Amino acid sequence: MFVCLCNAYRDAEIREAARFGARRAKDAYAALGRGPRCGRCLAFAQGLIDEVHRGADGSAPPANLSASRACSAGAA
Repeated sequence: MFVCLCNAYRDAEIREAARFGARRAKDAYAALGRGPRCGRCLAFAQGLIDEVHRGADGSAPPANLSASRACSAGAA
């Protein structure tokens, strides 16, 4: 689903940015290539990021993530 209509960012892209270290919505957007424009999506994007960092069951996220893989705007 689309999270940010201005930049056409999908939820999977926001979650991927979070898995690779983004802790704030603005950081995730920067990692994807473009910062927020209107800002209406930031609260929802932050919720997705928070879910990733606390895990679906409230636990920490998996530790086996590759830090060498970079986020890209084309990832879905």
